[in-house]
Amino acid sequence: MKEKIDFYGYPIDLSYGKGQKNIYLRIHPSRGKISLSLDQKLGKKGALAFLEDKKDWLFQRISPHQVLEDPDYIEGERNFLWGRAYPLKLVQGDKNRVDLRGDDLVMTLKGDLDREGREALLLEFYRSQVKARVPDRLTYWSKKLGLYPKEWRVKKMASRWGTCNPRDRRIWISLYLAQRPVQALDYVLVHELVHFLEDHHNGAFYAYLDRFFPEWREVEESLNQPLARMP
Repeated sequence: MKEKIDFYGYPIDLSYGKGQKNIYLRIHPSRGKISLSLDQKLGKKGALAFLEDKKDWLFQRISPHQVLEDPDYIEGERNFLWGRAYPLKLVQGDKNRVDLRGDDLVMTLKGDLDREGREALLLEFYRSQVKARVPDRLTYWSKKLGLYPKEWRVKKMASRWGTCNPRDRRIWISLYLAQRPVQALDYVLVHELVHFLEDHHNGAFYAYLDRFFPEWREVEESLNQPLARMP
């Protein structure tokens, strides 16, 4: 079961698990989200008590203005594509799809689609955008670094921009990168490729990043900031 609660002006995404032993409080600054999961027996009262105990820790790490409300995917709402905000335009048609048409992000709906359905439609559009961009960018960086993955995939990852399996030389990329500038996609690809040379985030790893992608710190910092949805 899921619900949203307000805690000193912070919207918290709350979820309950059956028989869950631990309580998990997570901050996702890049998405402007805070989530809390705990055993269903503790309920909302237990969630608030836990948050009260951890409020100093929470307040030090994120401010209320950084936490974004969930988008509704309605007419005129701004959604991002490759670092640029586009107003969403809803039209009726014979097939559910999303297209970029000039300065509008057009969502064509065959019939009535609820918020979750509209969200899924936009996320699939983001997936297709990343899939279309990765081959060219990955070819470029693989040649430059001399590192070649055997496989790559695009996944819906809420807390990571990318991940990899260095032993099997596989890379997974977050579909949410379609919201960010292309430079962010480049950085994530380089980051994961460098893990083929060094598993851990240690001095050697960051030395490789400095060598291959000198601006990585600025890009990483931008990825830790939520996208503004204010008009």
